[in-house]
Amino acid sequence: MSDWVKTYHDDISKMSDEKIVEIFKDVAKHTVVVLKNQNLTTEDQLRICGVAGEVEETLGNALLDKKNKDVSEISGIARVTGEKNERGREGLFGHKDTLDWHCNKPSEPNRKSIVWLYGVKGTKGSKTSWINMIDVYNDLSEHSQSYLRTIEVYCGYKAGTISSTSRYKEHVNRDLPYDIVMTNPGGYTGLFFPFLQIMEFATGRDGDFERMMPILTEHALKDKYRYDHEWEDGDIVISDQWLSIHKRWAFDGMEDRLLHRIATDYSKIYP
Repeated sequence: MSDWVKTYHDDISKMSDEKIVEIFKDVAKHTVVVLKNQNLTTEDQLRICGVAGEVEETLGNALLDKKNKDVSEISGIARVTGEKNERGREGLFGHKDTLDWHCNKPSEPNRKSIVWLYGVKGTKGSKTSWINMIDVYNDLSEHSQSYLRTIEVYCGYKAGTISSTSRYKEHVNRDLPYDIVMTNPGGYTGLFFPFLQIMEFATGRDGDFERMMPILTEHALKDKYRYDHEWEDGDIVISDQWLSIHKRWAFDGMEDRLLHRIATDYSKIYP
């Protein structure tokens, strides 16, 4: 376990709202919080995520209709799985190969800043990794930090980067520049650096993007900034989507593996 990851073993379903708020504050501070040995209903999950902020409506129930009726009828929970329903359709990111480094929807203006993943079944043997961009930023030189505070980026999607899925169209959202040095709602500062989803620098000199992206990427990918989560059923991983990115490694058992994914924000904690 990386020393920057906060881990809980208490039953989150029995925690007070005040304690749940403290957990989500830890998400802002540590970028990743892990809870072990949980046994939650779908109602539990939505209630807990709703303590932090507004839960995102899923693509819902039309795209991710599954044979698990109790899940597919509940808006807000996406099923991450290769398991097929009666019409032969997989869940979200059901492919077996790698889902490479990314954060939640950086090119969309109403993106949610927290992602909750709950291991329901078939998770053993699969691995997801997270990078702490607070530590990545703090280890840069003062000169590099000063330079990066002048940089804004445009995000989007390019085929062959984060996923082999055909779900996304290639695009760059030039209406939505982000500071690459970001302070999240909890007041913690680091890099906003989903490097496979950053398409261009919105500011800077000619050639800065081509020169700086490989250098920053190599720095961010150092082992000391990465946490590897070896999944077990009942695990929850909650992560900040401003100052962390994550990667699901290839796994042949995707047709038996099921995660529940909820996207929420800090709006009830940090209005």
